[in-house]
Amino acid sequence: MKQHSITLIERLTQASGLSGHEKDIGDIFRKELSVYTDLIETDNVGNVVATFVGTNPEGPAILFAAHQDEIGFIVSDILDNGFLRIFNIGGWNTVTLPSSPVKVQNSEGRMIDGIIGQLSLHFLKKGATQQIPELEDLFVDIGASSADEVRFLFHIDIGALVVPVAPFSYVKEKDVVMSKAFDDRIGIAALIEIGKRIAHEEHQATVMLAATVQEEVGTRGAKVLANALNADMAIIVEGAPADDIPGGPSHPQTRVGNGAHVRLFDPTHIGHPGLLQHIDEVAHESNIKIQKAVRKGGGTDAVALSLAQKGIPSVVTGVPVRYAHSHNCLISLKDYFSLIDLLVGICLHTTKTVSVHR
Repeated sequence: MKQHSITLIERLTQASGLSGHEKDIGDIFRKELSVYTDLIETDNVGNVVATFVGTNPEGPAILFAAHQDEIGFIVSDILDNGFLRIFNIGGWNTVTLPSSPVKVQNSEGRMIDGIIGQLSLHFLKKGATQQIPELEDLFVDIGASSADEVRFLFHIDIGALVVPVAPFSYVKEKDVVMSKAFDDRIGIAALIEIGKRIAHEEHQATVMLAATVQEEVGTRGAKVLANALNADMAIIVEGAPADDIPGGPSHPQTRVGNGAHVRLFDPTHIGHPGLLQHIDEVAHESNIKIQKAVRKGGGTDAVALSLAQKGIPSVVTGVPVRYAHSHNCLISLKDYFSLIDLLVGICLHTTKTVSVHR
């Protein structure tokens, strides 16, 4: 069981799927769940939805959503000396970027190795080492010496995708995994595991597992999805930034290894009280540890889903992720399995719609 999960997480995180270019991720999602349901649909923007019909025709419809896309870059200019200027797809902390490895997808579909570069320490002006680098001061070095080499030798032009590169590793001593793109491939992995488990269980609710697209550039896929599905409630499954590291708050709310993340508030979405209470009850009855959090920043697909149609009661859940929105991230499998247990419990024990009364 655990080794299968590790292998699935590795496949998903090591695959490339920048916003707007998520097809490889959607293909994995579809292939994994097609063994368990025939009801899988892909819409025009790339959202993939797998449906597991409940035993009660009058039962609630629960939507679980995780996004396929990861952050990355696009080539915005090719300099005469062969270096590539880049523009971000999604939000990056630029402090983490210099010297990071990337791959540039050329017009033939091949991935060309590169390094994000900046002016060497030896040539920086006094005090410049204390400054946060601006993206416009960074570039990608693929070893080319001219713009012509970039275009005609490497077959790279403006608009080429620049994908983060990071190794995958499993640390058995602490049951943690390190890789890129846990935001939100860990959510996609969780949806797949939920589908595999509920396929063998009786559940009154109809469960829709949705792998959305373009979350990192404005929850675009969720906006399309929200008006196409009739869901009574929605649970977003995220890679939730962990705050338990040096320099973080004195009272962390999302610790790695301390349970599933349940978000009460962020600036774009307020968790639905009735659904939050239901999650609390399921966690308590099943003895599943959860971590409640109030976030001062960030946003998820919940903003699109909660405002669709007549308003879909929504809550954000997730697996704590250290160093989210950077090349290298870390999660605990303990948290991952706790979240899956929680969400499977919701699938099996939700027999009526959540009260909309506040």
